[in-house]
Amino acid sequence: MEYYRNFDQLRTTGLPVVKHGFWRPWYELTDGQFTYGKLTYTNAFKSCCLLETATGSWNIRRKGLLSRKLVIEQPAGEEIGMVVPQRWCRKIQLSLNKGFTATFFNKKVLSHNYTWVSDQYGDILVVQTKFWSWKRPFIVQIEPEMAKTVPHLPLLALMGINLVLLKQAEAAAVS
Repeated sequence: MEYYRNFDQLRTTGLPVVKHGFWRPWYELTDGQFTYGKLTYTNAFKSCCLLETATGSWNIRRKGLLSRKLVIEQPAGEEIGMVVPQRWCRKIQLSLNKGFTATFFNKKVLSHNYTWVSDQYGDILVVQTKFWSWKRPFIVQIEPEMAKTVPHLPLLALMGINLVLLKQAEAAAVS
């Protein structure tokens, strides 16, 4: 965990996500000089992934084989939260066991910007997708004051990238 820089030391508002590899890609959240987190898929179907940051690591897996719900676990196996996509809506609800809740959605219908919104903190961060950019497919926009006030910001940033990748995989499977 000492490899990653803490989000409290963030000095920029935009963090590009760098994609490494082609057959088994992994994604790195960086500002060009320091690495803030890493997202790695543990199987080919993107149903399990590992999120790593300076504050901890989390395993994300589907609740069941055909379930849309995602379970957030500590590496020891302790379940700390759940991600539930709402039906007939483009919103995704994150609920942690400690009481924190946030919603992930794009505010405009044809927009490629996805936002984490919380009742307590308002707009937390924005995951912006880039067209025709294979090496840097996303930019995570974080306000510097949010890095100091929101306790689960590293989890939200990497979970947002994971959710956009899952949405892209579902859209590709349908077409």
